[in-house]
Amino acid sequence: MSSLNWGRPWVLGVLAWVLIGCQSGSSAPSGPDHHGAAGRTADPERIVIAFQRQKNPAEVEKSAQEVGAYLQSKIGIPVEVKVPTTFAASVQALVSGSAQVAYLSSVPYLLAKRDAPVGILLAEERSGKTEYDGIFVVSRTSSIEDLAGLKGKRMAFTSATSMSGYLAPMNQLIEQGLIEENGKPESFFGKVFYAGGYDLALRAVLSGQADVAAVSDYTMEGPTADVYLKPDERKNLRILARVPGVPSHLVAVRTNLSPELRTKIKNALLDLSREKPEALIQVYGATKLVEVDERAHVRTAEETLRRTGVPLDGLVK
Repeated sequence: MSSLNWGRPWVLGVLAWVLIGCQSGSSAPSGPDHHGAAGRTADPERIVIAFQRQKNPAEVEKSAQEVGAYLQSKIGIPVEVKVPTTFAASVQALVSGSAQVAYLSSVPYLLAKRDAPVGILLAEERSGKTEYDGIFVVSRTSSIEDLAGLKGKRMAFTSATSMSGYLAPMNQLIEQGLIEENGKPESFFGKVFYAGGYDLALRAVLSGQADVAAVSDYTMEGPTADVYLKPDERKNLRILARVPGVPSHLVAVRTNLSPELRTKIKNALLDLSREKPEALIQVYGATKLVEVDERAHVRTAEETLRRTGVPLDGLVK
């Protein structure tokens, strides 16, 4: 699978996204990108929503388009859906204004908020909580019994911006003394790569290209696991260790949209989670969207970045 050799193609992904946005003649607002009313421009004639990839973008696309059509019927203006091929491109879409709304995990959200007028509209709720576990996954037949047994093994992280697929697992390894504080994963693992999606990281273990993958718990257990792997695939894997307290994914919005339009978008998403939860499940496996306190929701991500010594700037290189 060629995508397993991507590494961190942040710059190429961002440039490709910007070029696509320019060619499509986006009507998104331009002008100052400062926080607050000073950066506000007229509302766009259409809303563009970027969906951060968690699995193969082609598999997300159909369900995301259904979500877009539903939101368009509720909001009353055209809604366009984009599924960028990299995590960084989703961030850049929101920062540049080529998208006004984005479905992101917590660290990409922090990246976007640093550089643009962005806020949290809603967050996922899974099993009554707005947090979940990250997990280390190995082959069912693997002889590895604990995290210490991963030394020298081949590691498939999901993405350098993923909490459950990189940062939280790294923090766990640091807490257990297996990697030094601010250390690099290569100091412990024999090989490290970034698969680009939860399904791709898990399939790297299934295919023998990796000994372990770091992903979210809902890819392996619970009512939405089939979104990522088939049951007969999951039975060949097992959870080695858990990392609790990962903040759920969220819907970010550019705050230089008018309060009226932001409220319409929020209410449409809440209606979606009540009226058509199956559409939401097929995109990311979430069961519900709820309002959250912004600072509290991303606090764990901020603390994990500090403990691991990973700078936001470094995540887009």
